[in-house]
Amino acid sequence: MAMVILAWFVTVILAGIALMVHMWREAHLHHIVSEEVEVPNLPSSFDGSKILYLSDIHKRKLKKNDLEHLRNQVDWVIIGGDVAEKGISWPLVRHNMSLLSYIAPVFTVYGNHDKRAGTVHLERIFRDTGVQLLQDSTTYLRKGKSKLCLVGVDYRSRRGDSLLAELDTKDCKIAIVHDPLEALHLNGPVDLILSGHTHGGQLVFPGFGPVFLNKAYRSVSSGWFSLKKDDNDTEQEGKLLVSKGYGTNHLPFRLCCPAEMHIITLRMLSNKQP
Repeated sequence: MAMVILAWFVTVILAGIALMVHMWREAHLHHIVSEEVEVPNLPSSFDGSKILYLSDIHKRKLKKNDLEHLRNQVDWVIIGGDVAEKGISWPLVRHNMSLLSYIAPVFTVYGNHDKRAGTVHLERIFRDTGVQLLQDSTTYLRKGKSKLCLVGVDYRSRRGDSLLAELDTKDCKIAIVHDPLEALHLNGPVDLILSGHTHGGQLVFPGFGPVFLNKAYRSVSSGWFSLKKDDNDTEQEGKLLVSKGYGTNHLPFRLCCPAEMHIITLRMLSNKQP
């Protein structure tokens, strides 16, 4: 009997170790999701343009070997916030921002952990590495004579609606909003919103879903979503992407929710192709 109990105990311990190794590996995978998205109001000159999008890097160190092949292969790099967290090594953040700036022009917004980490240090790093911080502000991306508007909404900001109201309704608009619930509450048409914050739940148990994710976020934990308020909404044709994030929060583990970044190819709406 004692031998049976010992064997059971050893099996449980080994299974636990194997699970921990698997979760650590899932959290440190370099996984790029490549996909095309039809964007309302996209100027024809932007058709086929590529965005490298990543969010929630936190303490994870980006590797040059994983990313350097993307130089001259993507047009812009967009970060959905949380490039840092409280107590982080600032040289690590500088390394990550420098590497991304090497690939293409970089744009970012603040996430909740960025503000806890210290925006004074972050602003200096952004400035030194050429990363453009969009803190309740806009800029224009250009292709030839055409342009689209990139809107950055600060975390927990109340200015998102007013930013959109100030823009030409004919312009194609891409917004970076760290929190997807904030993104869904924006009033005014947006063609594409890039978000993060949820980490996809980070630990997702089969049959139960992301049990440690706040209930308010479970319906938008990760993936693509329509921005239509309801079936009768004819003004809003845009889409929302919620990234699972590239780093981790609290524990360096993931389960059934691998780390990811995206290469997004922008396409005109098929029914609007010339």
